[in-house]
Amino acid sequence: MQKGTKRFATSGGWGYAQFDYDAASATFTADKAGTPTCGDVCHLAVKAKDYVFHPYQMR
Repeated sequence: MQKGTKRFATSGGWGYAQFDYDAASATFTADKAGTPTCGDVCHLAVKAKDYVFHPYQMR
């Protein structure tokens, strides 16, 4: 996520990125097809709880 109220005005001032996971190397690479506002809906759904949606969590 990146904050930029002017650059990302349509998504509440936040820009997002998507990443692809390669299980063989356990690495992430930027998804070039992603858009800066791709994650807006997921973040807005939990905004009242002050959560950050992050599906790629290694444990």
